[in-house]
Amino acid sequence: MAVRDDRGSVVGWRPVGGTIEFGEPAADALRREFWEELGEDICDLQILCVLENLYTHNGAPGHEIVFVFSATFVDTAAYRRETYEFVDGTIRNEVKWVDTSEFLDGSQELFPGELIQHLNGSV
Repeated sequence: MAVRDDRGSVVGWRPVGGTIEFGEPAADALRREFWEELGEDICDLQILCVLENLYTHNGAPGHEIVFVFSATFVDTAAYRRETYEFVDGTIRNEVKWVDTSEFLDGSQELFPGELIQHLNGSV
């Protein structure tokens, strides 16, 4: 999913996902987020890792716990779509496939930054 600066320019990408609701297991939250954001069902979820992400946004500190899963689209046609767009509140969001090599070579930025270590198997 595109990460934009305050001017609306894309500064990097993050995996699809969102907030876990109270009492909601992480895997269920991910299934819900994929449905809400992309209109797609996912299956075969496997937890890969859990990251603790400390960051600063607009001068304010942030702290999040990130559950990273592998998953499969139920409808294989979803893999042929190049982009998805959806509106969350008043914010237009863009999701597209980005080759992992672009994160590994630094031509694109991945958020959270620690996730890059899991793409190349160095963790």
